[in-house]
Amino acid sequence: MTELSRRAFVRLGGAAAGAGALAAAGTTAAAAAGRGAAASAERTAASAGLPGRARPFDLTTPAEPFLVNVGLHDQRTIMQSFAVDSPGGHVYVVQITQGGTVLPGDAPGDEAYARRVARGDLTLSKLDLAGNLLGHMYLKRFGHGVAIGVERSGRDVHLWTEVDAVTEGTSGWGTRLLRFPFADGTVIDADATPGLQRRELLPGVDRTTCNVDPVHRTLVMRYRRDGAFRYALFDLDDVRREQPAYVPVADVAQPDVLSGGPVFQGYATYGRDLYLYDGQIYSDTNPPSGQGNAHLTRVDWRTGAVAERIRTTDGHELHRREPEGLGVWLASPGRRPTARLGFAFGTSVTANPDDDRLCTILTKRLG
Repeated sequence: MTELSRRAFVRLGGAAAGAGALAAAGTTAAAAAGRGAAASAERTAASAGLPGRARPFDLTTPAEPFLVNVGLHDQRTIMQSFAVDSPGGHVYVVQITQGGTVLPGDAPGDEAYARRVARGDLTLSKLDLAGNLLGHMYLKRFGHGVAIGVERSGRDVHLWTEVDAVTEGTSGWGTRLLRFPFADGTVIDADATPGLQRRELLPGVDRTTCNVDPVHRTLVMRYRRDGAFRYALFDLDDVRREQPAYVPVADVAQPDVLSGGPVFQGYATYGRDLYLYDGQIYSDTNPPSGQGNAHLTRVDWRTGAVAERIRTTDGHELHRREPEGLGVWLASPGRRPTARLGFAFGTSVTANPDDDRLCTILTKRLG
């Protein structure tokens, strides 16, 4: 990988994504039968509401820099996840609200960092595509920020996050989803702000977070039921509308490969594939000399099977390098739309623990 610059960002362009048509019928009965079976599988998936076929992202080729070592509103807490609105030229990044921040409605002691973590208080930064900070919001009693999504409908832009955090261990974790517009300098309090657009997509679950595929307009929710994590895929336009019940178009278990050792760090969906991210910050047991233990995993929404899992050493020269968040966006809207898969790291300019916590996002192109 080439040397990363502080304000580097990805060059737009490349191959288009989209649905592929089935090949024309061949001359042999065997070929025709094979294509008939493929067509049948296509119809079955389509009837279940899954997006049409789309090429997966190429996880094995070197990544390209999008944002490198850019600052967020809070300087002392690491990023948790991000979402990109390329048509609007904006990047949204969420992090735990740093200690010492006093917000409206706080009680004495709420400004302590441990209290912010336990209650699920988040800071949302808005950047431009070059990493310049444009504004921020505070989200009180939301969750841990494992994933966020952005939805664009015409000129309207909304964020999707977890909300209504419940403390488990030392952290607050969301129990529902929330759709809201960005408003610079404002505070949303899950306990006090009226008129919030909550969504409870599945009954009897917790640890809910979400992400959005803006190309195929789907929303993926990670959730926990009976102690096990799963992923449910929904039509985005369906969940935008408040309804008595929601039906996922796909639902798969978190694969066993992420059980036990790997530290889960994010997820995203694109077409018929679910992408997962795990790994740890550089440390004595995960030293920079080993180039890290970050992994990307691709799961087939139709079967729940792991289609691909790779260790990525992209950005191994970064300091701290803690995997934090996945996101998909439409990088070049228009006649030849091109999607990107971004994977982020919490970084700093040196290995000094007193350095500011910064945001780095690298990207993979479609295969």
